[in-house]
Amino acid sequence: MTKRIFVTIIMTLAAVFAVNVVAASDNDRLWDSANTAYMNGDWAGAIAIYDSIEQSGMVSAKLYYNMGGAHFKNGSIGKAVLYYNKSLRLNPSDEDAAYNLAVVNGFVRDQIEVVPEFFASRWMRAVRLSLSSNGWAVVSLVALLLMLGAVLLYLLPLGLRYRKTGFGLGVVFGVVMLVAMNFAAEGRREALHSKDAVVMLSAAPVKSSPNNSSKDIFVIHEGTRVMVLDRLGEWCQVSIADGNKGWLPASSIEMID
Repeated sequence: MTKRIFVTIIMTLAAVFAVNVVAASDNDRLWDSANTAYMNGDWAGAIAIYDSIEQSGMVSAKLYYNMGGAHFKNGSIGKAVLYYNKSLRLNPSDEDAAYNLAVVNGFVRDQIEVVPEFFASRWMRAVRLSLSSNGWAVVSLVALLLMLGAVLLYLLPLGLRYRKTGFGLGVVFGVVMLVAMNFAAEGRREALHSKDAVVMLSAAPVKSSPNNSSKDIFVIHEGTRVMVLDRLGEWCQVSIADGNKGWLPASSIEMID
């Protein structure tokens, strides 16, 4: 009986492995086909294949980067902004994606003045975005190991000088560990509970309340980034970079997740 259960488990694991290998092989072929279409200037064809890879769940910063480029070449500013942001969400340190996003943002009709941010907050955010949440998790682990080494140096009977050095390094690495853990948690929370979205319509009237008969407050355009504050049925309350807010149909935006 035990032998039969063991054989069943092995066969199940083998089947799962085989399915994953076949899926990976299929996605590799799709990836090559999409990149070939991209290089040949078939933007629509490349987008269709990239979409199928995304739908399969095999997402990556590189996939989103290529999708952003293909949509930009195909004339879809909103989609280009969306996918470059998605790429940067997975790999915040990608300078090429950041540069391309800046270029694409230059084509967005709404050039909204951002509400000034306190220098320290802006600097801390820039530091946090220099690595992904996984990157900061690795930093925190390394800092923990170094802190333990420093604590060991402090505890060993090697003299007062070494004890002071161990104590100082322990404090420093402890602080680095806590900061890195906070950055990792914040990045993870932002990725899982994103409130940022991009307008997909060429022109989207922002309403004073969540119904079509309400007053138009202002109009925003394709590619404008908004923050979703609330949801009510098929409507989303959004704010833009200058602090103005109102209601949009949920169908007019796509979330950066």
